[in-house]
Amino acid sequence: MPETKPNFRSIVQHFVPSWFALVMGTAVAVPAFASFQKIIPFASVFMLFFLTVAFIAFVMILIPWLLRWVWFREAAVESLKHPVSAAFYPTMPISLIVGGIALEKASGLFLPEKFLNATLQTLLMAGAVGILLLAILILSEFFHKPDLPWGSASLGWLIPPVSTLIVPLFSFSLAERFEGTVWHGMNVVGGLIFTGLGFFLFMFMMATIFVRYLFHQLPPAQLLPTFWIGLAPTSILAIISLKSVPALAGYFETPETVTQVLTFFSKTFGIGLWGFAFFWLLLSIWFTLVYTRKSALDFALSWWAFIFPLGAFTVATGVLYTSTQLNFFLWVGIAALAGFLLLWSVVFIRTLQGTWSGKLFIPHG
Repeated sequence: MPETKPNFRSIVQHFVPSWFALVMGTAVAVPAFASFQKIIPFASVFMLFFLTVAFIAFVMILIPWLLRWVWFREAAVESLKHPVSAAFYPTMPISLIVGGIALEKASGLFLPEKFLNATLQTLLMAGAVGILLLAILILSEFFHKPDLPWGSASLGWLIPPVSTLIVPLFSFSLAERFEGTVWHGMNVVGGLIFTGLGFFLFMFMMATIFVRYLFHQLPPAQLLPTFWIGLAPTSILAIISLKSVPALAGYFETPETVTQVLTFFSKTFGIGLWGFAFFWLLLSIWFTLVYTRKSALDFALSWWAFIFPLGAFTVATGVLYTSTQLNFFLWVGIAALAGFLLLWSVVFIRTLQGTWSGKLFIPHG
């Protein structure tokens, strides 16, 4: 613990982009509870709580994040070019999308209906533009680093492709809200474009990281939580598979028989994609247990990488249960939600302690 707490200017100077993972990990709790709303008592109370905490956290984090670009532009640009920290920059626009999804799920609890649609569409567009621009900038920067060391690679590199998959998750949902307007078609087509973009980026990047983990030294302990990020892409793809059919059927005006076929395949693909996420969850738990037996795992902001992926997996499991009514998905989902709440509580409290002590604002390598 530092002898004196850093002042605000010092906090801004060393403010890392991964702070927005806190917002992501908190906001995802809202759709997680919404997935089991009919089963869990007082689910709406939990949804309102997490949405409020996410909103407050976003505003508080956004201020030093923006000021860093004004006061310490060189430091901000340098971190955007860094092979480790750059991958966390998309957490900011992801927060807009995940926050929008949370707001939609808890719409009647937080915002009047007359303002809701415009707010949701604005969050979607701002998040999608930010995600696309950062994906281009980060990949372009990496392409121009011929000496990029393997040691800098981790599953944190999945964040940019995961961020593109978040967009269709939101846009397909909004498409139904804007049926009969120009936004209906824009959201459907935009969702399909980002689905293709995110799917192939995930495949390419996952293959690259697989090589790194198989043939090179494992990442340092502080990057261990990023291993859990592998849960998120296929969890999100499973949700997209299940939730996209109404939007696509409505936009392309498919006959009822075609819609039924699409629904069948969406459930089939959804379960298959979820299967990989479930495998990665088991692998992540085992990997974490083995890793922590060899070396201590000190608290860092990277611990938030435990939270959002587990939340995405919980949502996917709840959506599958709703679609299939299989009790297997119900019990796995409830267990995942309980684990999510436990981990979120631990990480959130540790984050508050680190913030109060100033430890989380100390520059590190």
